[in-house]
Amino acid sequence: METREVLEHAEQAEEAAEKQEDFGRRAAVVVSVMAALLAIASLAGSRASTEAILAQAKASDTYNEYQANSLKRHVNLDDAAQLRILAAGTSFEGAANQQADSLEQAVNEKYQPAQDELLPAAQDLERERDNAESRHRGFQTAEAAFQLGIVLASISIVARARWLLLVGGGLGVLGLLLGLNAFLLIIPPL
Repeated sequence: METREVLEHAEQAEEAAEKQEDFGRRAAVVVSVMAALLAIASLAGSRASTEAILAQAKASDTYNEYQANSLKRHVNLDDAAQLRILAAGTSFEGAANQQADSLEQAVNEKYQPAQDELLPAAQDLERERDNAESRHRGFQTAEAAFQLGIVLASISIVARARWLLLVGGGLGVLGLLLGLNAFLLIIPPL
């Protein structure tokens, strides 16, 4: 072998090493970006889970208050009816009717209006809970895509397999789309 040929082989080996090093750097950047996106999706998923739990607790409290007002309303109406029936034809009829009117007034001015406000509020809180749960599921799916993408991209560095990096990057893009959808709820996650 001539000196020129040896130099050409050395240059080719150096170029191949530079390409491999460049591939490794690019793959590491892809892994790093997906890891950052994974952290964001994880935090957003935790927040969505917390929001779902809080909305459920608020909805339960609101339904409990609705039920309490319903009981008070029924008790007042029953008491008013009993007062009128028991006092009919007695010397206490006027006072009993006045007390019954007071009980019925409490129903009309306090308990029924509160019930009319509480039921829609509880239903709104349930919708809020359902949206938060949907976002949480969407973020979980995005996390899975990022994790698989990170694994494949990491393996591509060791195996020097570009196709693994492409598949891993594709999963990262899928995770990004799933995460964006979880924020915006354009398509409800399953």
